Amino acid sequence: MPKQDVEEYLEAILDISIEKNVAKTNDIAQVLGVSPSSVTEVIQRLNKNGLILYEPYKGVKLTEKGLKIANKIKRKHRIVEIFLSDYLNIAPDKIHHEACRMEHCISDEVTDAICRIMSGPSKCPCGKDIPKCDPYIYCEVCKRR
Repeated sequence: MPKQDVEEYLEAILDISIEKNVAKTNDIAQVLGVSPSSVTEVIQRLNKNGLILYEPYKGVKLTEKGLKIANKIKRKHRIVEIFLSDYLNIAPDKIHHEACRMEHCISDEVTDAICRIMSGPSKCPCGKDIPKCDPYIYCEVCKRR
């Protein structure tokens, strides 16, 4: 399974879990625009790889490993949104779509450099929190873990 697909699933599970505590197959399918049977197939693989905890008919939750990846992607996405908005003046209606495309190919090093240039923002253009840097490393720019 391509890295981008794994990241999209983990990000969708994170978003749903924040709202509903547990992500159900139909919710994931709706967010990603795929069939529930496709979701079941993928979540079985994610479970096998230790990224989620899956209980049939009850839903999925991210493991610590899955949460770390999902937060990293969410952080990249929101940092890129600010960069596109505030530094490149991209039209507001295009920012989210572009950030979705870029979040999967931008390196951690580039993300951190963009974060430094922007003095460690804590909110994206929509006002949503930007996940903190790696919790095991203190970030001098963000002044947080």
